[in-house]
Amino acid sequence: MTTIAVAQDALTHWHQALAVATGGKIFTTHGCSWVWQPVRKRLLLLFPDNPEAAGLRPALAEGRRLGARRVEAWLNSGASAAQLLDAGFTDNAQVSWHAGLLAIPHEQWKGKIRLGTNVPEASGADAKELEVTNLWRNQETGLRSGHPALRRIEHAAARTEDNEIVGRGFVQQGLTGQLMVHSLAVSPSHRRQGVGTALLHGLSRSMINPLNPLDDTEPQELLAAATPRSAEFFSANGLRLLGRGRHLVLRSWN
Repeated sequence: MTTIAVAQDALTHWHQALAVATGGKIFTTHGCSWVWQPVRKRLLLLFPDNPEAAGLRPALAEGRRLGARRVEAWLNSGASAAQLLDAGFTDNAQVSWHAGLLAIPHEQWKGKIRLGTNVPEASGADAKELEVTNLWRNQETGLRSGHPALRRIEHAAARTEDNEIVGRGFVQQGLTGQLMVHSLAVSPSHRRQGVGTALLHGLSRSMINPLNPLDDTEPQELLAAATPRSAEFFSANGLRLLGRGRHLVLRSWN
């Protein structure tokens, strides 16, 4: 059964994978689990049960040493945020968790979904983060064998018939069979044209085992962490609302 806890774990594993793939690190401080993502200069606190000052202070000091430009905290809606608020964190846009089987689209987008990391247009942090798709194949990550961050990850790009890239996204294999969608984005000029839906279906198909497709006949459930702006999109594509969580940002960091 898919729960909010499953979705939280899946988002944790994604951010851990991004950190390791881009030369960052995973660390803990007094019950708080953190990731450092150097290409974004971002320090993230991931779903602590009871964040306390003893866990926040050393991590924030480490963030300053590393040169973090942004500090965020992801939190279960039932967890106490008192110490985070005292430290200067404030609520960002609320996150909603969605899960379900993809609905069949009424119309097919006329462009193409290309799987893989051949994206010449990508630059900077976007280009470096494509390395996350190779992490599960890498034998020298520094993580223990079987670490959930090493689950398979695939990338897809949406291109028009003129080969213009108009959308992209990632999907990561979950521990209990679900697929977690990450960083799904469509250019503003091509929204509400079926591009996002095509990406969801392409990412879902990317996990089919080409050597034994008969094992993949059962549809796979998708998970997604939605912002208020994207929640309607996931609902329209068949993903039901599981519940909501909190996403906080340390506003006074800079």
